[in-house]
Amino acid sequence: MPTIHFLREQLDVDCPTGAILRDVALDAGVELYGLKGKLGNCGGCGQCSTCFVAVAGRDEDACLTPRTAPEQRFLKRRPVNWRLACQAVIRDSLVVVTRPQAGWPGGDQALAAAVNAMTVNAAASPQASPCQDSGSDSDDGDGGETGDGSGEA
Repeated sequence: MPTIHFLREQLDVDCPTGAILRDVALDAGVELYGLKGKLGNCGGCGQCSTCFVAVAGRDEDACLTPRTAPEQRFLKRRPVNWRLACQAVIRDSLVVVTRPQAGWPGGDQALAAAVNAMTVNAAASPQASPCQDSGSDSDDGDGGETGDGSGEA
């Protein structure tokens, strides 16, 4: 069973393979949206681009399904490790940063450290197969499209 580590919230959530990341986050009480996203989210249909997350994984293809057409459109000028939580189907354990456009303490270093900690924990448990950092560089999130939720807190 995959484990999702929400870095900003310091929360680990076990979920079934095939679950949608947005549903897992909301069911666990994780806040995905800033004010603009709370007021104008589409309810998980991939139409509003307000459920940005940054993910880290050794092999992103193993952790989540590939980017969908809405993600290709909304995330074309975003870091490759950003996803729309409503479009990402979970395949394996990973680390997630919610609302990455707002920044997070330590940035990519904190994300890499969380992945390394997850990898160490998984080594002690043979049934787990966590993902590690995809090696993508993150930007400050200022290159988005209109209505993408940039700058939300």
